[in-house]
Amino acid sequence: QLHYLMQMINLITVASIGRVGAAFSVRSALYNSKSPSILGTRCFATTTDDEHEIMHRKHYAISGVGHRSKVTCKTNTNHILEADVPKKMGGGDEAPQPVEHLLAALVGCTQATATYVGRMMRPRLIIEKIGFNIEAYRDERGALSLPITELPPIPARLQSVSGSVDVHFKDGVEVSEEQLRVLGEQTEARCPVANMMHASGCVMDIQWRNGADVQ
Repeated sequence: QLHYLMQMINLITVASIGRVGAAFSVRSALYNSKSPSILGTRCFATTTDDEHEIMHRKHYAISGVGHRSKVTCKTNTNHILEADVPKKMGGGDEAPQPVEHLLAALVGCTQATATYVGRMMRPRLIIEKIGFNIEAYRDERGALSLPITELPPIPARLQSVSGSVDVHFKDGVEVSEEQLRVLGEQTEARCPVANMMHASGCVMDIQWRNGADVQ
């Protein structure tokens, strides 16, 4: 078990840096194992009972009922979500898979966060729309390995999330490569879903591109 825990700790520190022309993937020093600011402190700051921190907490709540492989959930904001798995996995294929919901959450969180970040930048970057193409993979052995009484030797989490984020700015305003870099970097650092994925050790390779340059 100690060996397994050490493997998990090593996986959580995975990070890298990449850039391709005017498009680039955000893997900043915030998520590098040499910089504990996110993984060692800020990422887990909400586990404290500090009064100042408690004042800034945003709460979420959800309830659900499941039958066989399908579950129907209701949020505290009165929205209904359903999840199921494909028939080949023993499900009814009546709703998106849970991991598809996770990727949709990443897309939705990125959209909202990028809009905020752009508005707070100087000069402002007003986003007209964002196009997303995201894919991910995991090792199924992390969930299916036997015997079921032993912890799996491979993490069940997503191992990689990749794709592109094409940002279209209002009125076709010209945006520099540096502005686009800051927008992408700050969005991934501030988006709660992306932040959790980074902290889990999932390799994030999202290419941020100016929509005006994409054919």
